[in-house]
Amino acid sequence: MPIGKYPAEVHGDSPLQDVLTWRIHIVHAKLNAHAAKFLEGVSGIPLVHWRVMLTIGENGSTTHSAIHRKILMDKGQLSRCLKAMIEDGLVTTHDDEADQRQQRLSLTKKGLRIFRKTLPEMRSRQNFLIGELSKIERKSIFSALDKLERAAGNFGFAA
Repeated sequence: MPIGKYPAEVHGDSPLQDVLTWRIHIVHAKLNAHAAKFLEGVSGIPLVHWRVMLTIGENGSTTHSAIHRKILMDKGQLSRCLKAMIEDGLVTTHDDEADQRQQRLSLTKKGLRIFRKTLPEMRSRQNFLIGELSKIERKSIFSALDKLERAAGNFGFAA
């Protein structure tokens, strides 16, 4: 696929590679495939499990709702993922002392071992990806992503 021309304005007849959301979709798909293959070699866990594990691991324990808010995963998919992770001995549940209606999720010893093994490898992968960008490009892309994330959360747009 040829690299887009980065048009100042997108017209209705622009090729897909010049449509921002299309380009983001393609990069996202490639990054997911790269991460999945990388994780398979490092720890043998699926990408979706890593994302959940990372969210739990950064907090020590968390709730289903907090994970959903953080990674924006479909609630049904998240429930199936957590069920599999519990069955695989990666995650455990316990009552939330502050809110008896919720269960807290924590990594088991096995989950924590995999998390600690995988985290530095995934950070190295991030450094590899970011290393393809200059310091100015890194600052610009994160600034642009922040703006796009805010715009994507604004449902006031009308055609």
